[in-house]
Amino acid sequence: MWLKFENNQLPLLTRVILFFQRKKFGFDLNPTKAWGVVPRLMLGMNFFFKVIASKSSKIDAGLRTLISVKISQINNCEFCIDMNSHLFFESKGETEKINQLKTWQGSNVYSLKEKIALEYAETITITGRSVSQELQAKLLEHFKSEEIIELTAIIAYQNLSSKFNSALDIKPNGFCDIGKSK
Repeated sequence: MWLKFENNQLPLLTRVILFFQRKKFGFDLNPTKAWGVVPRLMLGMNFFFKVIASKSSKIDAGLRTLISVKISQINNCEFCIDMNSHLFFESKGETEKINQLKTWQGSNVYSLKEKIALEYAETITITGRSVSQELQAKLLEHFKSEEIIELTAIIAYQNLSSKFNSALDIKPNGFCDIGKSK
């Protein structure tokens, strides 16, 4: 990250959160140091993430993390690719779909529902694209209205998060390396 913050310069609330992250992960999560400069933003982002990643979500955890990795690839967010790839592995126990994500359209490892969600994620993420009537029809065929709203919120959150991290050059924490060593 090109902006530098020493932990002792961060607000007390942020230092407390970093303390608990160190207990859980063994290290500070790199984005927390940036978001934590302004605690109200950090808390808002954490709350939004908890809501979209809750167990009551209508969108499967594997699909949430799969589209999050794709969005992170588009937005060049190394931290998000690392973290979300790890979360995908944790939820699905496999890496093939992550490994083929850059060429998902020509791959047969994805279900039709996953391909539609990936197309939707790309369409929203890439500037200048619009959600066509054809894509709307495909979404309505495979997702309920409330699932489309959640899917859209997940995509919007991941775009915000990955663009923020990419702009500040927030580095990955090595979650994928951790997953490989288990």
